[in-house]
Amino acid sequence: MPNKSTFNIDFFLNLHLILKIKNVIPDYQVNRIHEIRGILENSDIEAIILDIDQTIIPFGETTIPEDIRELIRGLQPKYRMCFLSNFPHTEDRIKRIRAIEGQLEINAIFSERRKPSPAAFRLALEYLKSKPEKTVMVGDRILTDIIGANQIGLKTVLVAPLDRKTDPFFMVTLPRFFERPYLKLGRLLSRSKP
Repeated sequence: MPNKSTFNIDFFLNLHLILKIKNVIPDYQVNRIHEIRGILENSDIEAIILDIDQTIIPFGETTIPEDIRELIRGLQPKYRMCFLSNFPHTEDRIKRIRAIEGQLEINAIFSERRKPSPAAFRLALEYLKSKPEKTVMVGDRILTDIIGANQIGLKTVLVAPLDRKTDPFFMVTLPRFFERPYLKLGRLLSRSKP
């Protein structure tokens, strides 16, 4: 059964991961998720792990924008996919995630450990039956999506958030403030710049 706690202890337990520069620098940085098409075309990627909030849908909303649904549907025949999100495991949030899953027929992985814990990403890899080097993590947060995925060798794509105005202050807006120096460094060192 999923942990009902809304507090992400794994975030704090894994903050040491930011001490390694290789963990905080995404392989790619893009302005829109649509740009992953070009990244995937010239790669040997077989599987995609997608963050939900601010990556494919604004925080708290339930309906995925049509252009993003079309993008993901276009990728589904070629790539195995799952969602991996740090949403609180409450009844209302799980109901919301189920509604999002139904729009694309992609399953969300309910991990007891949350991003950036490498255990969460390993669970997604196990579900996808994929190797880290053949898998890409696509998300909008350095301190959760990128550092955990980089730690275990996944390819990483940092996407600009869809609508920052919908971010919860303490859970997302405040941590984004601490991500700013890494964003600047990432723009210098990643392969694709926004």
